[in-house]
Amino acid sequence: MVRGYTALLPLRLASLHKLCREIDTLSVPGDVVECGVYNGGSAALMASVCTRSPLNRSVWLFDSFEGLPEPTEKDGDKARACGWWCHGDLSKVRTIFQKLGVPESCIHIVKGWFQDTFPSVRTGDIALLHIDADWYESVKLCLERFYDSVQPGGFVVIDDYGHWEGCKKATDEFLRNRSLDVTLTRVDYTGRYFQKPLKPAQAQM
Repeated sequence: MVRGYTALLPLRLASLHKLCREIDTLSVPGDVVECGVYNGGSAALMASVCTRSPLNRSVWLFDSFEGLPEPTEKDGDKARACGWWCHGDLSKVRTIFQKLGVPESCIHIVKGWFQDTFPSVRTGDIALLHIDADWYESVKLCLERFYDSVQPGGFVVIDDYGHWEGCKKATDEFLRNRSLDVTLTRVDYTGRYFQKPLKPAQAQM
């Protein structure tokens, strides 16, 4: 049902669905955050699982709904020819949520450019962070703003790692600068995710 509302291919959608169930299995506290919503397909898929969680999760959605920002030189020549697309439609987001019976009370839609909205929003604990932001600066902003709120055992999903060089560069730099020893699990040619390391006491349980 969500395929007409997302640019994600089936393997990445299936992976998001699996991870939403996994955070419940692991009892990871916190909400779900998606940066880069487009028309809401992937968000609605995650929300259909997470808003029914026994852990009372909410879903936070961040998007300009005005298309992508301009790529920079760190994104490469290919990116500079493709910045016009991904113009999400907020009415379509609300439509797919209604179709899947997702309660509006559990959804927080934050419209605006990341650099403008991130500083003033407090999401609280995060169990799953889905970054579908394409460009270097956007991915960097998402990781720097939200990673510390991801709870141990939670997941960070990077949608564009294998497709856009700026996304890969921002992710690799962040992991290296934080000295994070994580495994990037491959979903398909571009999708990757990693699990935030457990604290020592949790790892021994």
